[in-house]
Amino acid sequence: GPLPPIPGYELNVSCPNVAAGGLSIGADPEALYELVSAARPLTARLLIAKLTPNVTDIVAPARAAAEAGADAVSLVNTFKALVLDPASLRPFLGNRTGGLCGPAIRPIALRMVAEVAMSVDLPLIGMGGVTSGLEALEMIACGATAVAVGAATLAGPRAPQRILEELRAELAARRLAGLDDVRGKALRDS
Repeated sequence: GPLPPIPGYELNVSCPNVAAGGLSIGADPEALYELVSAARPLTARLLIAKLTPNVTDIVAPARAAAEAGADAVSLVNTFKALVLDPASLRPFLGNRTGGLCGPAIRPIALRMVAEVAMSVDLPLIGMGGVTSGLEALEMIACGATAVAVGAATLAGPRAPQRILEELRAELAARRLAGLDDVRGKALRDS
């Protein structure tokens, strides 16, 4: 049968622009605002801005995306990192640096999701090192509306289904009716 319609678009404003010296549009709130503002009138579909974690203040680009008309933000993308070839002690990647992802970035991703959740009134798609249902629940407790899974699929393409099953088990074990019972819990004082 026919494919379902595309529900929306994610603008990967966090991918390094090699031609611009590796800077990403998402590192500059003004440039991010301009891009989202230009894209917004082109579609009535969901428009998501994927934020870079390679900034000193993650809230500023999130606010810029919201003010420009984004329907949601997703965060975080990969952290700029360097890997050396052990034999030559030279950069392993042709572009010298690349993106670090996976479990190592999860604590930083949780902090950034929490910071944006406390400062910007916009749905958040939390990502960054989620490999289990408990880790997805932690992302939601930090204010995420939804959770994305990336690097975990490298260990197994069924990782998203497994994580969803584990998330349901976590909710049941904690006697929680749904995600709203835990969303933002880490942000509250009690």
